[in-house]
Amino acid sequence: MEIGRGKGVVLTCCPQHTPVVTRLPFAKDSDGRPFARKSGHHSAITMQPVILYVLLMVFTSVLGDGETELRAYLFRNYDKTALPNAKTVVTISSFRILDFYLGESDHVATVLCWFGYSWKDPRLQWKKEDYKSVDRLAFDPDAIWRPDLSLYNGASEMHLPESNLPVLVYSSGETIHVPAYTLHFYCVTDMTYWPHDSHTCTIKFGSWVHHGHLIDIQTNGTEPELMLGERTLDSGKVITKTTWSLSEMTLKREENFYDCCPEPYVSVTITLLATRDAPAFAWVIKIPVICMSFLTLVVFLLPPAAGEKIVFGGLCLVLNILFLDYSANVIGHAPSHTPLIVQMVCQQMVLVMLSVVVSSLVIRMARGPHSSGLPNILKRPALLLSSCLCLGSYSDLASKSSHSLGSSRRKPDELELGEDGGSEIRRRENGDACEWLLLAAVVDRLALLLYAAVCVISLIRFSSVL
Repeated sequence: MEIGRGKGVVLTCCPQHTPVVTRLPFAKDSDGRPFARKSGHHSAITMQPVILYVLLMVFTSVLGDGETELRAYLFRNYDKTALPNAKTVVTISSFRILDFYLGESDHVATVLCWFGYSWKDPRLQWKKEDYKSVDRLAFDPDAIWRPDLSLYNGASEMHLPESNLPVLVYSSGETIHVPAYTLHFYCVTDMTYWPHDSHTCTIKFGSWVHHGHLIDIQTNGTEPELMLGERTLDSGKVITKTTWSLSEMTLKREENFYDCCPEPYVSVTITLLATRDAPAFAWVIKIPVICMSFLTLVVFLLPPAAGEKIVFGGLCLVLNILFLDYSANVIGHAPSHTPLIVQMVCQQMVLVMLSVVVSSLVIRMARGPHSSGLPNILKRPALLLSSCLCLGSYSDLASKSSHSLGSSRRKPDELELGEDGGSEIRRRENGDACEWLLLAAVVDRLALLLYAAVCVISLIRFSSVL
């Protein structure tokens, strides 16, 4: 490529950026003799190619591509499948958690993280003075050797996801890789205290093939860090995008020995405690459960002869079943423990069913028909308990009916003559009905007190989840 022309010379450049000076032949006259030149112009003609050559060298040295030459040098005879050294030390430099999610139904946790680790590859060393002071290079992760780190408790087919983020290599051979990973791993959940549950999850990874004498993993005191997205409102309240609060995070190196091999296999275990932090559950779960517990009390507050007691009890039973169905969809099937709040609702459902049965018996006693009055073995305790259970109106009603019935008794011969016989029978039936109504009211009130006591005890027992 021609880059300059002077008097008698042509300056060209070859593909290797090396300048070449070519002297043109002298012009000749008609007799074949060269033109005679004046000596004053000879030095000027000779200096022009030299000046052009110097300018070209300066231009080439400034704009030359040292990185391209360096890459070609490093990848000459480079085998990315071979270990860099007889023993390669991989150092975990960082583990930053950006987001966390835990699926209760399938017991799989998901972590979005930045996972930084480094190692030294002597085959990727160079003198930066020889390559225009280039002290670092970025490579595609598939272009160089990387340690075969794998997630031991991974929940997906890819035990460690592939990352296309570049690897940074320094002139000393020090190699740093900080990929962004979305890790899926198993974490068996204990739903006993749902929705105030806490779960200890572990992330365990190491070399899948090489033992500790070939690839050694070091932590150098590195601890996991949290970088969860948070935003502080004007009121000072902090809101986050996750429903979990992470704490007690540790990163520990372990050596394991197996029967097959005498060499140690090195792994790193990251442990974290995930605690559910969702204030909305106070409105969606806890308050409805408390309301359903006290709602059943209304069944026993209705009048003994009211048929609405059965309807209201059935409604409470349906509400408990709907809550259990919602809980099953949210928490799935716990492998070893049943949530306490689910146990409480199941207990509540049994109590509602019993309340419906008791209400049916109470309605039957209150409405009759009855062929005879209340037996004395039941009448006396009913009258005695009525004053203690604030049932004075029912007791007075039964006493008045009994008194009027006794005062209006007539001789048998009068009844045989048929004088007011029908009214007498009606009064007797009313008196018997009032006595049975008193018994129904006493049973209903005793059931109310018993259910209230069981309800309070249940709330105290399950207060840890309320």
